[in-house]
Amino acid sequence: MEKTSGSTSESQTSNKKLSLIKQELDTWRICLDGDWSEKEIRRIWQVFHYLADRADALTIPQIFNDQATKFFHSGMPGRAGRTKGDEVCLDDDWTDWTLAHELGHRWNNAWEKQPEQWLRKSLGAGNWEWFKRKLRFFEKWLRKTAQKLDLNWKIDWQALWYHPGKAPPPCGVDRNFNASEDLAESFAATIFPDDAKQRASNAASRLTKFSDQWNWGRSYQNFWLTPRGQLTSRFLKERSPGEGHADQTDRRARKD
Repeated sequence: MEKTSGSTSESQTSNKKLSLIKQELDTWRICLDGDWSEKEIRRIWQVFHYLADRADALTIPQIFNDQATKFFHSGMPGRAGRTKGDEVCLDDDWTDWTLAHELGHRWNNAWEKQPEQWLRKSLGAGNWEWFKRKLRFFEKWLRKTAQKLDLNWKIDWQALWYHPGKAPPPCGVDRNFNASEDLAESFAATIFPDDAKQRASNAASRLTKFSDQWNWGRSYQNFWLTPRGQLTSRFLKERSPGEGHADQTDRRARKD
């Protein structure tokens, strides 16, 4: 009987804690649509707490421009996520990094892409991006044409990749990296600096040509000390990211 009583008490305590977590998420204007396991709810709550710690005095709603954020399950296997407007969709095996990355996109959307514009301009990133974007469309067309013709062409021109500017990227660069991904990865790295350090090291080892540029862990103890980390941390502590730093003409969202 004592074991049963103890088990019941533990269950009641756990349910009470979960209820408080749900209340706090509701206060933060976080809506979990569909069925979410207790473990998932606790993980989401914990990631938001890590974010709040980085933002100092700002509340979670203030970080996201007092807008609500809706979470959905994609119902698909995998660890990725997708964000559109105020909606975040996570695959079945999403990780804490996945969530932090998608929150970066959500934050960027909440402020009409001001964070990515400020980060790009502050670091001199994305040089010739308008021209490279056109050439990437051409590169994509070439790949599709080669596939249709059964040609074994590996077309991936690194010269067309997004240029990270005068500071190391958070976790390396690939052909899909752009200003929006730069911001989202920097956001995730600010929340999980240790993970970012390992990811940067892994990226540098895959492409030794960029090892000195990308493996910032050799020069910085953690991501918060890197130029991108310092900028992103500063953005998070301001009520309106980019205010007073971006040109008025650059305030409108840039459609990528």
